[in-house]
Amino acid sequence: MHRLRMMILSAVAGFGLATASMAQQGPGFSLGETVGAALGDGLVLRSVDEERLFRDSRFGQRVQAEIDAASRALEDENAALLAELTAREEELTGLRETLSPEEFRAQAEAFDQRADTIRQDQAQKLARFSQFEESERRRFFARTGAILQQVLQEEGAQILIAARAVIIGIPEMDMTGAAIEAIDDALGDGGAPPFPLTVP
Repeated sequence: MHRLRMMILSAVAGFGLATASMAQQGPGFSLGETVGAALGDGLVLRSVDEERLFRDSRFGQRVQAEIDAASRALEDENAALLAELTAREEELTGLRETLSPEEFRAQAEAFDQRADTIRQDQAQKLARFSQFEESERRRFFARTGAILQQVLQEEGAQILIAARAVIIGIPEMDMTGAAIEAIDDALGDGGAPPFPLTVP
């Protein structure tokens, strides 16, 4: 019983770390393709910060707000489940002297099974958060290609690269802010996701 209780405690403690790390994970999209004019003299480049593009857009902020709300609900549920398991463990400890060995063993095994089921269920719910964010990131970047091309043309540039690939550049090279404005105008918050994030 103690081992399984510690597993639940570990899952609850690890919840915050996992959700905090999600904001820095997830797929972006591949940049660096030639857009518009072919390579040649007078080539103009622009860059975008992929993470900021998603994070600071209305689309990305809506996704993060949904994750935050679901995270708080799961934290509350974890606290309630932990309290339930703790109370039951204390109850079983008190019954050890009054129950027969067979009766106590049966109730202890039932407790262990309950604790293990809870641990698995909560781990699956936590994994759903990262799956939801990844799905929404893919949907976001799948819809921004044409918008980025339009902004690139308005900037008078021909090549778009990821900001992480720039070693030396001038601030004017970064068109992330203009891209976010254009994406917000075109997509808003992205609307209802096809696979909503369900809360406990």
